Formats: sequence, C-alpha cells, structure tokens
Amino acid sequence: MNEQLVSEDTIMQDAIRYVKEAGTLIMNHMRMPLQIQEKKNGSDLVTEVDVQSEQFLRERIALHYPHHWILSEETDGGREDSHQALQQPPAGYGWIIDPIDGTINFIHNIAHFAISVGIVKDGVPICGVVYNPVTDELYSARKQGGAFLNGSPIHVGREQEICQALLATGFQAFDWKPNSVVVEQIGRMTGKVRSVRIMGAASLDLCLVASGRLTGFWHDGLYPWDVAAGLVILQEAGGTITNRAGRPFELCDNTLVSSNLFIHNELLSLLEGELLQA
Repeated sequence: MNEQLVSEDTIMQDAIRYVKEAGTLIMNHMRMPLQIQEKKNGSDLVTEVDVQSEQFLRERIALHYPHHWILSEETDGGREDSHQALQQPPAGYGWIIDPIDGTINFIHNIAHFAISVGIVKDGVPICGVVYNPVTDELYSARKQGGAFLNGSPIHVGREQEICQALLATGFQAFDWKPNSVVVEQIGRMTGKVRSVRIMGAASLDLCLVASGRLTGFWHDGLYPWDVAAGLVILQEAGGTITNRAGRPFELCDNTLVSSNLFIHNELLSLLEGELLQA
C-alpha cells in the first residue's frame, strides 16, 4: 500500500480516537453546573467544557503530530483573520477543530452537538470526523475513501425536486436580531420546500445531509472549524457544497450551500429569490 495512504489512514484512526476520548470528557460534565461566558453576545457562548475539550484535543495532536498546524475555535476564534488565514494556508498537514459544535444545545442538554475535527493537507480537506457523544454516532470520511456512520457506508438522499426537500439552516450570533438574513431566507422557502429545521450544529447538519436525513443545508457566516470535517463527509457521501455564488466551497468562504446534488441549483435559485414566482 502507498506509504502516504497508510500515513493518512493512521491520522484518521487517531482523529477518531481523539474525538471519542474528548466525548467521554464532555459526557462527564453533562447535567453538571457549567461556567458559562459570553463571547460577543448572549447567543455566542463558551463553557469551561469547550475549553477543556479543545485543550485535550490540541495536546493529543501536538504530542503525536508535532509538525502539524492546528486551527481551533476557542484558541483562534478571536482572530479577525480566521477566514483569511486559510486563503493561503500553511503547507503540510493541519487540524481544524471545533471542540463542541452546538454549545447552546450542550448547555441546555439537547442531544444535538458534536466534536468536529477536519484534517487538511496543503489547504485541501482530506479527512473528517464528527462525533455526537450523546447518541454515540460517529461520522467519518477520507478523501476518495467513502463516508461512514459508525463504520457503515452512508449516502445522500434521492429527492429530485425542491418541493421534496427537508432543509436546515442556522443563525450565527451576529444575525440573531429582528429582520435577520436567515429569517428572510426562510421566508423564501415557505411553501416551496417540505420544511426547514434549525438545529444549531453545522457540523452535524452537514452529516445529516450526507446520511440522507436532510436534503440540504445552507448557512451564512460559518467558520472553518464549523465545516472542515463535514465538508469531506458530505462530498464523500455523494453530496455537493458550494458558496452562494455556486462556486466550489472553500474554507475561507463566508457562505455555504450544501445538498444531495439533485436539488442544488433549485436551492441556489430559491435563496436568491428566483423561484418565488414559479
């Protein structure tokens, strides 16, 4: 077997081990009093468990892969250039981490949050692991290796028309306000799609598209740690992911539209209002 593929398979297996260990750490804090801090407003929160999970993951990666770079939410989230940093990413392997994607759900004991670890090489996402420790569902994928849920292959759904689509979206903290962009976008969906869900964890929502539970997911204002892992999983499951202009999604993009491929053009058009009179 090619030595590079062996190396990347080992990286993948280590990433799976790390997220499961972090999941145990997180579950040990479920239903316990939490120290909650606001980052930018009351909808942008962090707990000591987010920080502990991130520290654990960073320490494991640094120990076993000291030459790999790391980008993570709680350490790098305050950087104004967190998107721009990936326009010209460092060479070699890098790990992009969200220690708890869906912190508000975690705080409220809602079982829709995950640890997300995406691995890139020379800026190209090559591996993704997303783990929900409450449901013990682990999504994983390696570029050109297929996508899996707990070891079983997954594929996107087969809905052919936008009227059959179950979609999801979400708010970024800065858009949680009257007359928000998301509210306007959902209004465009009304009566055109089967329904829209807001579940609060982008990494898992991408995995739900990958496994055929959702038909599509769109979101503005995401960060690389929100999507790096789910991007690989969705693509390997046969789905597609672009920016709002329809170009292939890059980790430095600020808008994301994903789907099972079949309804993608209709979804893009609907987001732009072009199907409102159809």
